[in-house]
Amino acid sequence: MSTVSVVAVVRGSRAAWAFGVLALTWIAAVLFADGFDSLSNFRYLVQTASFLGIVAVGQTLVVIMSGIDLSVSGVVALSAVVCAKVASGTGGGVTGVLAALALSALVGAVNAAGVVWLRVPPMVMTLASGTILSGALLVYTDGSPSSAHLPLLDSLANGRLLGVPWAFVLWLGITAVAGWLLHASRTGRYAFALGSGESAARASGVPLGATAFTAYVGCALLAGVAGLVLLGFTGTSSLTMGNPYQLLSIASVVLGGTSILGGRGHLLGTVAGALLLTLLTALLTSWNLSEGVRQVVLGVLIIGLLLVYARERRT
Repeated sequence: MSTVSVVAVVRGSRAAWAFGVLALTWIAAVLFADGFDSLSNFRYLVQTASFLGIVAVGQTLVVIMSGIDLSVSGVVALSAVVCAKVASGTGGGVTGVLAALALSALVGAVNAAGVVWLRVPPMVMTLASGTILSGALLVYTDGSPSSAHLPLLDSLANGRLLGVPWAFVLWLGITAVAGWLLHASRTGRYAFALGSGESAARASGVPLGATAFTAYVGCALLAGVAGLVLLGFTGTSSLTMGNPYQLLSIASVVLGGTSILGGRGHLLGTVAGALLLTLLTALLTSWNLSEGVRQVVLGVLIIGLLLVYARERRT
């Protein structure tokens, strides 16, 4: 492939643009903020980015097929709360993990059933299920946080493999499996086809039910995994611990180059999007900006990047 062809491919890849913006932001952080050139800070950033990244990988599976999952915040909390409650009771750690993942998958199956069989719009269905989860968890916990120390989750969230955080290794492994599913399997081709046009996909014999169930169950399972890792990281579960990941997971997907309308995108771009949002949040925090100012600045930056992507697509 010629140099001109390579440049053309890179210019046409929104995932490549996302990695480019990530690199420029990291350089700016090193130049204009303290501590970003240290190895320990880098490790902490990729560790915390992994929590968002795991949720965002699942969100990508749904968005590619022109769906959306607004229940991920509730599933993150559900997984952590159930695991902590069961583990601190008579069930034990393994039972707690299995119960958390089973309930997470059940939420994904319910979301898919509502979208496919009841024909409820994905935004409405997942928002409703997320609201139900929040209410059910409030009743289940009476609003009190639950603590649990599970060595496996603690090692997974805080341990390292050859100096690399295990959470980041887990994220990369999940991304590899999801990347194969989305970009190299028949299910992935079906998801892209549905995102490009449901009517045409149906006419072509795409199994809507099976594809939707795979995407929504996978998304909920990964949100559940993120909840477990967060439980290992903090040692405590709360009803609001998943709230930051609902909109940030969608922003990671879109900033990584995946069309919010579906049918176009790449999972690697989501990785760049999650890293970029985590880096931007850490950078704004290092400048001692208040929470409100950070949210405003982060929102403006996201809109600016999306406008750049839109201009790139038109040209």
